Amino acid sequence: MGKRILLGLLVTIFLSGCTMIPTNIVNQINMIQGVGYDWAGKNTIKGTLAYPIYKKNQPSTTEVKTTLGETSKEIRVNINNESRYPIQSGQLRVALYGKSLAKKGINDIVDTLNRDPSIGSTVHMAIVDGDASELLKMKKFKTENVSLYVQEMLDQYMESARLPELNLHTFLFQYSQKGQDPYLPLIKQVEDNIKIIGIAILKDDRYVFPLLMDDLFIFKGLVDKYKHGLHQFKLKNGEMVVLDILHSKAKYQVKIINGRPEFTINLKMKTRLQEFRSPKKQRVAINKKKIQQEIDKQLEGNALKIIGKFKKHGVDPLGLGAKYKEHYRGFNDKQWKRFYPTAKVHVNVKVDIKQTGTVD
Repeated sequence: MGKRILLGLLVTIFLSGCTMIPTNIVNQINMIQGVGYDWAGKNTIKGTLAYPIYKKNQPSTTEVKTTLGETSKEIRVNINNESRYPIQSGQLRVALYGKSLAKKGINDIVDTLNRDPSIGSTVHMAIVDGDASELLKMKKFKTENVSLYVQEMLDQYMESARLPELNLHTFLFQYSQKGQDPYLPLIKQVEDNIKIIGIAILKDDRYVFPLLMDDLFIFKGLVDKYKHGLHQFKLKNGEMVVLDILHSKAKYQVKIINGRPEFTINLKMKTRLQEFRSPKKQRVAINKKKIQQEIDKQLEGNALKIIGKFKKHGVDPLGLGAKYKEHYRGFNDKQWKRFYPTAKVHVNVKVDIKQTGTVD
């Protein structure tokens, strides 16, 4: 009997204690889902926070607030001072940086995301070709969640198209790794739409130049693996070939000669022919071997072209310096920066067309 009484008292104390734990009700919190930062001049940042507003028996809307501050935390405090409910960042989906700010460097602002334990490492980041604040404030998204829209747009393009896997985690890894520069998606407001227009190449944490859509296919092949995705090739004789990329893998070989590195990149792609069009009126046979060889040469030329552009701007998004460091104990960062503009890089592409359909 005594044991039962003691157990009852313990249960009562436990339950009463639970009632004292603070709880958060979803419609009494402003959960930030999107942030945007732009340069405002004189060491001042224009910060924008986007969060959904939930009302009983009504569709949710998106609230977007902007203010100025010298740090991202000051911006958050200023916006919190004019908000009905407290602002929290546990549901952050996207962090956008206007090009004006990105040219000056974004690491200080990115660092605050990394230090916030409530923010996950898979938050998407992107550079805005224009003003991040204006993009988040687009009228089209007053009733449609702009943060979720950008997140899902980036997700599907990474999964099914030419964008490499990118998020807060990959940025921090690339930024902190010696011998590699980071890169981020580049998006733009085009009339009443948001579009991915390429990749922003950074030097350390500063925006340098864009890699536009025509170059994204080969770039992703060099830095990431394709699981699927369509790409169209135009051959010298005017024939059009559309391939579905089933799988790709790039292997980097480093040869050290008198302390200087020489790189060979071997890129293999398994594909399936999805469409073939000839400028000739009559039906023509598909010469698979010839098509493969011509596409190989096209991609090798495209790869060397963008690598030349990287060298010209002194940026290393492929991480050649990091690969050199792995193979050479005497690696010196300053010395590598002198070697990089003239380092030899060879690219070998092997496209394997597995199926050509009934036309073959």
